[in-house]
Amino acid sequence: MAVKRLALPQEPPVVEWFVDELIPSGYVSVLFAKQGEGKTRLVAFLAVQALRPQGLFGKRPVKRGKVLILDADDPGGLGYALWLCRFLRAYEDADTALLDLRAVEGGLTPEDVRALEEELRQDPPALIVLDAFSSAFLGVDVIKPQQVHAPIRALTSLAQATGAALLLLDHVGKLAPGQTVAEKGPLGSTAKLFSPRAAFALDRIPPKEVEGRDVVKLTCVKQSYAPLPPPIGLELVWLADGEGAYFRPYPLPEAVTLEERAEKAILELLAEAGEEGLSRKALLEEVVQRGNVSERTAKRALSGLRERGLVEEVALPGRGAPKVLRLPRPNLSMPLAQNRENAVQDEEGFWANSLAQNRELGPKSSPLPPPPLFYHTDTPHS
Repeated sequence: MAVKRLALPQEPPVVEWFVDELIPSGYVSVLFAKQGEGKTRLVAFLAVQALRPQGLFGKRPVKRGKVLILDADDPGGLGYALWLCRFLRAYEDADTALLDLRAVEGGLTPEDVRALEEELRQDPPALIVLDAFSSAFLGVDVIKPQQVHAPIRALTSLAQATGAALLLLDHVGKLAPGQTVAEKGPLGSTAKLFSPRAAFALDRIPPKEVEGRDVVKLTCVKQSYAPLPPPIGLELVWLADGEGAYFRPYPLPEAVTLEERAEKAILELLAEAGEEGLSRKALLEEVVQRGNVSERTAKRALSGLRERGLVEEVALPGRGAPKVLRLPRPNLSMPLAQNRENAVQDEEGFWANSLAQNRELGPKSSPLPPPPLFYHTDTPHS
């Protein structure tokens, strides 16, 4: 029977971190994103920070040590070689002798991983990157637990035996309208099976939302040994020569939930429709398109607005008395649609107007405060 009794320590054990309170050493963590969102360049930047005497990742200290990158997506390793060189130009104190870049040709087997474990035991790295699971373990169907189990156990053993932070990269499937990478999760059963100690979703922020800058958002969706941190914004900055680059922290725009986005679209559309209003079907279809949300989210947002008295249903005169949805009279002046504000945030001002004088309507819940933001900056050190 493979069961081992563990002694409870008198004091809480100390967690070793590769990135302080973000990526633990000795365990498997996973980073997932859509293709083309910037996984390679972000991981290359992280690797360069580990080569420095005092590396930083989003203002968090990075453990110095050897880095092993196993590239199963590109046999030539061109993407990593390109971005590693660009970041090394910005950080002249990085020791390239600590870097080991390898290509995975023909796929890995659990036996290959165990052989790698024996090799690395003698001089273990601080970070092992495997990009990506589905490319490294050919023939393994990521939606079939019985096939994923053996490779994952081998990777877990590799991390524990070497004490390295093993960062496993993975892709996500097709996203639904308005769905984020963090909500979707990695493709198949990979992360669900091996229960990583930390899991991260990577999204690229639309340039129009960040003044045309190149910004990614790293969302920690699971953190076993530290408080779950707020999303981290990182901006790619190019050096004056145009050949070197680095990431620095960037304050993320105010978080807007999908339901808030749908509410904003509903109020805008009904304000545009005026007294004629819109049928429920037509309104929901327009909300899905304008708000880039799912129909389920649109329905939930509409229900909430109606409960709070911000949207009413009326029967129009005429044959069949068709029912439409519209804003209550007098017509809402639409401050809710301005400056990225939403219905929940503006309720207090709304109830101060004449609509609340009958005392029959009123807000039922208070808005949640926005999450804390990062306002630090970071520059490369020579």
